[in-house]
Amino acid sequence: MQIEGPPMSHLRFVVPEDEFARAFFQMPLDIATAAAALRERGHTVSLWDRRVEVAPPDGPPVDGLILVTAIADRAQCYPLDIGPIKEAARRARELHPGSWIVACGPHATQLPEATLHELAVDHVSLGEVDAAAVYAADVLLHRGDDPVPAILNSPAASLDELPVPAFDLLPLQHYKAEVFDGGQLYQGPSGMIFAARGCTYGCTFCHLPFGTRMRTRPVDRVLAEVDALTELGIKSAFFLDYVFGINPRFYGELCEGLRTRDLSWTGQTRTEIVLKSDVQKWADAGCRGMWLGAESPAVAMTGVNKRVAEGDVHAAVAKLEAAGIQPFAFIIIGLPGDPACLTGSIVDWVASLPAKFGINQLFLRPGTTLYEELAPRYLQGRMPSTWDEVKQVTDAYRQEYPVDLNALEMELLALPNNLGNGWTVHE
Repeated sequence: MQIEGPPMSHLRFVVPEDEFARAFFQMPLDIATAAAALRERGHTVSLWDRRVEVAPPDGPPVDGLILVTAIADRAQCYPLDIGPIKEAARRARELHPGSWIVACGPHATQLPEATLHELAVDHVSLGEVDAAAVYAADVLLHRGDDPVPAILNSPAASLDELPVPAFDLLPLQHYKAEVFDGGQLYQGPSGMIFAARGCTYGCTFCHLPFGTRMRTRPVDRVLAEVDALTELGIKSAFFLDYVFGINPRFYGELCEGLRTRDLSWTGQTRTEIVLKSDVQKWADAGCRGMWLGAESPAVAMTGVNKRVAEGDVHAAVAKLEAAGIQPFAFIIIGLPGDPACLTGSIVDWVASLPAKFGINQLFLRPGTTLYEELAPRYLQGRMPSTWDEVKQVTDAYRQEYPVDLNALEMELLALPNNLGNGWTVHE
């Protein structure tokens, strides 16, 4: 049953500054979705994205603050350094001393007690950000004089009922990613779409904020979001689905609808899916780039439950190229006992890939099987109970790694096919 809050409450979402520079600057899609749902309830919603604006926007007095510790694009690889998040919470509290503040995101979900106390917020709301934010607002605005638990546990979002995100709330000109203009690749304005949530694969290093069950959305609702973006002048988007194409019937229907839209798009998927899919249909539907979780030529030997053969990565890259789709590759350095990292051969392998690539360093994140397996080894046999201890675990893991991962990263960053070296200046 939906809980109705007081009419016209003003709720403000807060996004912390990034902890380091990155090639992409993605829109907070989950916030736009939650904002649309809150507007339907009669509330006024504003956004303070500290990555864009140092000072908050003007507006009426704020009744409640919703701090999103990692937006949808970062939820899978959320930061362990919570310094910028603490600063965002502190500053929001300072500017709006009479407002309650609730934190949502993977930090709240994975270590709720630590997040509550270390961020000095009033509440944390567990679960998927859009659902957690709306649930918390419903509860806190409806409470009257009744006390509300510090830790709230929201139900999962019903994907059949999600409204079209409030894209108009976002400063769209600031959100940029890989965009194609003819044969040129450049950083340009980009939207984001989530057609399906979840991932059925079990890579032990991967944090899955949406669980291991695939949940698809009605295709007509996905296409309505595409239309809403293009009407605002955004002609490029990233499909955040973790395994694009995994459900051939669903993605076939989606691609059929995209064929008639004025949208070029990029997605992400797995090597196996590319090899058994008709990727020409993706290209015909506007796909111009596709990311693969290539990780390492020896990933199958690292015990992280990802059995991708080196030759399959090359075959998938070639298949995408043949369809006119730019291949991109996610590379991870620091996987347990990775022979390619230990010998340095990963550098030559990545250089030989006819694909643009981006680098992730392995972090041991709460919510992953690898973290559960390894964390006690680096903390006197117990699990971390604070975010500082979580960071200590990864720092200790990296210090004990047999090679210098920072030096290895620098070698990879210098390669000409590194995405950061491949942008075309676009006028």
